[in-house]
Amino acid sequence: MNLSWEAMQEFVPELPDSDRLLVESTAYGTSRGLGDAPAIILVDFQLAYLGRDVPIAEQLTEFPTGGGAAAWQAMRRALPLAKAAEAAGIPLVLTRIAYPADRDQTRGFAGKRGASELFTEGSPGTQFCAELDQFADAIRIRKEAASAFHGTELDDILAERKVDTVLVAGLSTSGCVRATAVDAASRGYRVGVLRDATADRVDLSRRVALFDLWLKYADVLDVDDYLKGL
Repeated sequence: MNLSWEAMQEFVPELPDSDRLLVESTAYGTSRGLGDAPAIILVDFQLAYLGRDVPIAEQLTEFPTGGGAAAWQAMRRALPLAKAAEAAGIPLVLTRIAYPADRDQTRGFAGKRGASELFTEGSPGTQFCAELDQFADAIRIRKEAASAFHGTELDDILAERKVDTVLVAGLSTSGCVRATAVDAASRGYRVGVLRDATADRVDLSRRVALFDLWLKYADVLDVDDYLKGL
């Protein structure tokens, strides 16, 4: 199911020949495969990162951190994945970023991102989109950093369920999705990133992040390919 080297080159068509040679002469991009006990992690499909379902430039005043139409498309691509997980008894994890009102949000990546009022607990920006309400049994994780594992109980929850594989989708590809995938690989999980169920506000960031994840940390695949295997 892992995308081929030929397919991945479409993400970085500007890659110089020297870099192509490097990839082709090493084990970069080798598929680890997926295990037998997966969990699905949908990262930060919350209103602050989704914004409105219009071209991104049209919603920046209201949602400066929103991804616009591309983010909503990624969320809709993730819904069949979540429904299949629920039907198969696969753990489904939904994460969101929300800070207590008295927390200094200028630390770490929050200070780089801005729009802190959208991420204060109780703000509409911290709420999941309504399409995720149907998953009543999902594990809901509040986090304060990019990775779903950092400072949360997620690793313990997955260990209790004997999970060996995580499938990651969500927002944004180069930010919280990438951080979650790298942390999962660091903890020994097999990792899959669902390419078409991720989105980013900057297209170059998305393409390079997927390429880098494919090189070193995860199998990169499409939702339909995973569902066929499931």
